[in-house]
Amino acid sequence: MSYIINKWVRLRIILVGLGLGLLLLMVGGRFFQLQVILGPELREQANREVQKLCPVLPVRGHILDRRGTELAISTRVYSVVAHPRKITDPARLSQELAPILGINPGELKSLLGSGETFVWVKRHLTPEKEEAFRTWQESKDKQTRAADGDGRRDEDWIYLLPEAKRYYPQQALAGHVLGFCNIDGKGLEGLEFQFEDELYGKPKKVQMMVDARGRCVVTEEKAWDPEVMGHNVVLTLDRTIQYIAEKELMRGVEKWKAAGGLVMAVRPQTGEILAMAQVPTMDPNRFAFYPEEVRRNRLLTHAMEPGSSFKIFVAAAALDAQAVRPTDQFHCENGVWHLTAKEVIHDVHSYGSLTVQGIIQKSSNIGAAKLANKVGSARLHDYLKAFGFGSRTGIQFPGENAGLLKNLRLARSPLDRATCAFGQGVSVTPLQLTMALAAMGNEGVLMEPRLVKRIENAKGETVEEFRPRPLRRVLSVSTARQMLAIMETVTQQGGTAVGAAPPGFTAAGKTGTAQKLVGRAYSHSKFNAVFIGMVPADNPVLAISVIVDEPKGAIYGGVVAAPIFKEVAAQALRVMGYYPPTPNVPVLASLLPAAAHAQSKPEIKETPSLAAAEGPLTIMPDLQGKTIRQVLDVLHRAGIRCRLEGSGLAVSQEPAPGTPINPGDICSVKFQSRL
Repeated sequence: MSYIINKWVRLRIILVGLGLGLLLLMVGGRFFQLQVILGPELREQANREVQKLCPVLPVRGHILDRRGTELAISTRVYSVVAHPRKITDPARLSQELAPILGINPGELKSLLGSGETFVWVKRHLTPEKEEAFRTWQESKDKQTRAADGDGRRDEDWIYLLPEAKRYYPQQALAGHVLGFCNIDGKGLEGLEFQFEDELYGKPKKVQMMVDARGRCVVTEEKAWDPEVMGHNVVLTLDRTIQYIAEKELMRGVEKWKAAGGLVMAVRPQTGEILAMAQVPTMDPNRFAFYPEEVRRNRLLTHAMEPGSSFKIFVAAAALDAQAVRPTDQFHCENGVWHLTAKEVIHDVHSYGSLTVQGIIQKSSNIGAAKLANKVGSARLHDYLKAFGFGSRTGIQFPGENAGLLKNLRLARSPLDRATCAFGQGVSVTPLQLTMALAAMGNEGVLMEPRLVKRIENAKGETVEEFRPRPLRRVLSVSTARQMLAIMETVTQQGGTAVGAAPPGFTAAGKTGTAQKLVGRAYSHSKFNAVFIGMVPADNPVLAISVIVDEPKGAIYGGVVAAPIFKEVAAQALRVMGYYPPTPNVPVLASLLPAAAHAQSKPEIKETPSLAAAEGPLTIMPDLQGKTIRQVLDVLHRAGIRCRLEGSGLAVSQEPAPGTPINPGDICSVKFQSRL
């Protein structure tokens, strides 16, 4: 009996073993089938279910000033997108989302019911609308969890997608230079348009995970993939000098109730443009609110008659061609010169005999015309073309105007040749005028204007660099220096712009009052007041042009434009690190009698002056123990704004001594009286 039972137990064990073996064989076979035979196909199918080709939009590169200050940046925003073909009830979604997104319900219903594969519902949401949309999404997710739902809903086919929006943190500052972009991040004008290929970046599509409802899971890192980021463009503009130019120009335009104005500042030796200011200007963040004329960079697109400022180029040509000598006398006909019976040239004031210097200092039209006659039409035309008039400068900016310069060789009327000498019948852009002026400050060499220093990639590595490029020699070194000396007399006693030089510096310049053309005739009520100049006169580091359009109450360049030049030059020189020399003598010591001062001189402990610094201050000096006047002198020269508290001598300061500083920073100083 026990034998039979044991036999049956062994049989059951064998049967169970065979069953388990067959089961393992079936599982192994199925595993082999799924992993080896059907593996590639199944993996591809799984990827289609959990991954999707999602777009990664390009991130536009930054535009920076010469010191690295951000002028144009890309910020992360969110837009609402949808897949209308997957939405079954667009009417319900439209009623729920229309008030959240601020869209008309009918328009939203039409959009969501369009049957398109992909649509933009609302671009560039404000933070408030983005938060409201996220709240709506969360409420829908809670309802789904409460209902224990796991299917795809209409709400799953409308979601947020990160984008890059162009933003200009300096607002209207240099807005006409930067230009602007459309909603898709494409440059439409200015530098944004000129360097579109470098700034825009490269869009691409990447495989991204999708959630259970089929929505792309876009991480912040993926949204700002370095591979799609554009290059950065570094300008020659200095944000601080640009601000100074715009501020002083606006002040001058408001004072004279003018229609507008233009200011341009250039480094003569390199051709670098440090400032391009115009009034009225525009805020590229809101470019659609401005008319097309205001959005243009009129310093390059607007050609005008230069008026008497053009005389310096005629005088330079006469001296360089050795057609005249500086001491030659020219009879200025006592203010009226009859070229022919019907053609007459007038001066504002009556002058007798004037030298070349006197012609420029007094701004005599008749004298300039006689200089032009001495040079001759052919040579004068060649010199003016060499200065760059009548042709584009080649600046990297769209829409540059070439201006107009008649071929004086073909001019039949003596009046045409004469009027060209004092800036009538010729049109120039402010850029051409400034670069030609700068050539005189660069020992007669004309430089190519530079608005962009270099292009960098997203890692800060230089991709392309634009170095100073001399175009040609226009004048000899001696002639250029002669002209600087002659132009310096314009800002001195007896000149047309007395007091135009910044305090402590000399300036070489020329005034101009240009009648505006209205139709085909010159207006007797609309003028451009012009002053072009360089500082310091003996070795210029700045060439500045100022043009005020249709001033009221005064029309002369020496009255209207020269004061703007003076303020811009004075403040810009401080930013650049150039200060007028000041004696290292304490304020109280300078008030003592000469004898007493001589006796006490050995006991005076002089504080090293910062005025003689050759470059801008980069480290905060120690101000402790200095008077308010001394502190103001040091900080103002460095371009530092200051907040003062108390009286007496400085006892503390913020930032501390030795802290790195930049022009425009704020320094707080406390003073305390010491009894």
